[in-house]
Amino acid sequence: MFTRYPVQRSTELRAETVLRAVVLVSCVVLLCSCLPWKKKESEADAKKPSESRWVYSEQKSSRFGEQRRAVSYSSRPYAGSEAGESVAATARPILTPYLLGRLKYKLVVLEFLDRTTQGKGRLSVVVTQEVASQLEKSGAAVLVDGEVVKKSVGKLDAEYLTQPSSLRSLRTLLGVHGLVTGSVEDLMLAPGTKEQEAVAVTVIEARLFDTETGMVIRSLRGENPVFASLASGDFSRDKAVRKAVTVALDGVIEGIVRGLSGLEWSTTVASVDGKRIYLNAGKASGLKEGDILAVFNPGKPVVHPVTKVPLGIAPGSLKGTVKVAGFFGVDAAEAEAAGDDTNEKINAGDIARLAK
Repeated sequence: MFTRYPVQRSTELRAETVLRAVVLVSCVVLLCSCLPWKKKESEADAKKPSESRWVYSEQKSSRFGEQRRAVSYSSRPYAGSEAGESVAATARPILTPYLLGRLKYKLVVLEFLDRTTQGKGRLSVVVTQEVASQLEKSGAAVLVDGEVVKKSVGKLDAEYLTQPSSLRSLRTLLGVHGLVTGSVEDLMLAPGTKEQEAVAVTVIEARLFDTETGMVIRSLRGENPVFASLASGDFSRDKAVRKAVTVALDGVIEGIVRGLSGLEWSTTVASVDGKRIYLNAGKASGLKEGDILAVFNPGKPVVHPVTKVPLGIAPGSLKGTVKVAGFFGVDAAEAEAAGDDTNEKINAGDIARLAK
């Protein structure tokens, strides 16, 4: 008697093999059919403006004196992910919108002290000039000449001018908002040779004083990375030091500008001649002809009852409003009464703020 089990089993194995082969062939056909579509999609995407593809920019002069290719985005400085999420661009902080406006703060920059052994006192002028230059380029400040300060308060000495009474005199007489002083604390220098570039590392400290309260509102410290000071050729030592100072001051200047952003802009009345009122701010400070300013009494200093720390000057009573009629001198304005709301006589030293 014969059994049919082996024959049935063999038939099932053959059917299973055929089924696997069919599935495999189907997968290959499906994969091949997708390739042209992928290619067309890539070609179409290539024609679209790229937002995530890296490109090489043209060679431009580097602040460090070298020609380098910079890798940058062709459109936006960030790329969206496949899930549709975007990565925020990281950029260096910029000035606050208020400081990007037309009103600028008056500053006095005192000469920075050179406390280094290698600088031999020569870094004072270099650093002071660079601080003044970067502050002016920031668009946030108008610098008051040292000779004007000396004629107004009698001295141009840091120890004297940083006293609260002297700072308030600068504000009353010249409309100064802040005073900057500081020092070069350290300088490490490796002079270059024909085969090796010169490098320098410097540490700079600075303080920003508020002339209203007489207090330090910012204490800043800047230091440059070594690679930022590479210099070669003639006078490579001096070039390296100059680069080190410039880079070390980047963060210091930014801190000063941000410190100023916390101060309310105002100016003071320089003098009064009949109906003519002369202000310690003009076109350089950002005022425009026709601007309306409210004039107040100087107010009184307010001190915290527990900490004894000066909080500022309490607003005085409103005396009236004036309108800017013209400009003269380096940074001064001529104004006249803007209406019949003047109840008190305006005097020199009164505070003037842009009317809201």
